[in-house]
Amino acid sequence: MRGYFVAIIAVCLAPTGAALADETGFYFGGDVGNSTEHFNSSVFGVNSDNGGFKVAAGFRPLPVLAGEVDYVSFGRASAGVNFADTDGVAISALAFLPIPIVDVYGRLGLMNWRVDANSPGDSFHHTGSDLTYGVGAGAHWGSFAARLEYERFQVGGSTSMQLATAGLTYTFGWPF
Repeated sequence: MRGYFVAIIAVCLAPTGAALADETGFYFGGDVGNSTEHFNSSVFGVNSDNGGFKVAAGFRPLPVLAGEVDYVSFGRASAGVNFADTDGVAISALAFLPIPIVDVYGRLGLMNWRVDANSPGDSFHHTGSDLTYGVGAGAHWGSFAARLEYERFQVGGSTSMQLATAGLTYTFGWPF
């Protein structure tokens, strides 16, 4: 019985050598999905669920570790005549669980954000840098990969800033 178990594990892990060769290196991708923005009512009364997106560039030197730079746009949050546009650039470290074919990962990073808010009586522009974190899962087929992600962002003046996305990446591999 134990021999069968070892054989099954060996057969499942055998194709991962070729798959790992395709998942390391430089990659680019894009994600689209739903953003949720809730601002403090004492700061600016806007709560909204709308479309958001991000564009990513990363480097995965090892199958279990990657670094990524993202441009993130949360879209326009609006309530009546009040609206806020929030976007930013994030840099994150991604740690992957060593599971064949499927990528399950956690993300931790820092985002340099910008909020432009407008209302008939007031407008303001805030910038800052705060923590971002999230989880994701995906699958890869050669150089292409699909992924689902959920991220939370700490943005000054907001009580909740999150982004749930689905996206695609393409890995170029190693330049040498």
